[in-house]
Amino acid sequence: MSGGTCECVGCGEDYSIRRRQLGYNFCLDCGDYNAKEERLGWCIAPLPKQGYTLISRKEDLLQLNQKTR
Repeated sequence: MSGGTCECVGCGEDYSIRRRQLGYNFCLDCGDYNAKEERLGWCIAPLPKQGYTLISRKEDLLQLNQKTR
């Protein structure tokens, strides 16, 4: 950390100290990449009489359909 910058954990580039004060350890580019990777596992599923729900674990998605087969 020098002056008004911090070092990114992902790529080693400098980024604003204000971003670090907000709790981010990554520069904008690495943060965007990490967010995209995280969102790949998300799914929006319609639930009867409840609307749409964000599902982030596959186990939750498998338990939604309780109809007997």
